Amino acid sequence: MKEELLEKIIMETIDVPSLPPVAMKVLQLMSDDYSSINELEKLIANDQAFSTRILRVANSPYYGRGRSIDNVSTAIILIGFNTMKNLVVAASLKDMHRAFGLFEQKLWEHSLGVSIAASLLAMETNMVPKDEALVAGLMHDVGKTVLNNSVPETYSVIIEKVYEEGSAFIDVENEMLGFNHCNVGGLIARKWKMPKNIETVIEYHHAETFPDFEDNNNEALCEIVRAADALCLRLGIGLTKPVNVPIVGLEDMGISEDRIAELKEKVIKTFNEQKSEMLA
Repeated sequence: MKEELLEKIIMETIDVPSLPPVAMKVLQLMSDDYSSINELEKLIANDQAFSTRILRVANSPYYGRGRSIDNVSTAIILIGFNTMKNLVVAASLKDMHRAFGLFEQKLWEHSLGVSIAASLLAMETNMVPKDEALVAGLMHDVGKTVLNNSVPETYSVIIEKVYEEGSAFIDVENEMLGFNHCNVGGLIARKWKMPKNIETVIEYHHAETFPDFEDNNNEALCEIVRAADALCLRLGIGLTKPVNVPIVGLEDMGISEDRIAELKEKVIKTFNEQKSEMLA
């Protein structure tokens, strides 16, 4: 009953958007076990803006591996079929911004940083596939994008309080709206029929304890993204200054203090290499 009431409040308060058409078609491909590389290539190639962006990402230091990628087909083979499908959906989030000012850029930078940190933690721990962690990190804060679009005047006050007082977004959102970007993100993910693992991360990446997930992999993915989010907050990625928050779960993952320091350096280096390609 509480969830139904919350959903009713959210629906009456914000404009729940539709997923951009290209991303919607990609999601349909994701749910089709018989979809092919040719279908995905044709879909991306028909959208020049997406083609250009995807090729830019494929040629970034994170994926490029020292060789030039000049067509979508090669990019799909290099990056991987599933990752490519997910990256197209994630890239469409940037197009959702009705304006792209300083906050929108910082929000995107933070999502990019979390995706990098999550993929590095996934490789370090072998808890979840690297590509899955990367896409979950990119999409974890979609609720903030929707709130910023739907209630811009209120959200600008929320942003100001967060930056001036050093408060957490989720706390200020709850105080001023009665719900938060995780609640909104979960609703959006279900409306868009997103894969369950991505929906779970969007809704529960700030949860102190997780509900009983049917798939244990979803809990592991949440733990990875939650730790990656905290890591990026401590590094100040996507913020005006670093925030001293605890990085929950790294010790349980078997990551030592020395290794955390090395991971921080790697996150910053990879983030700086990727930022121009993903923001373009």
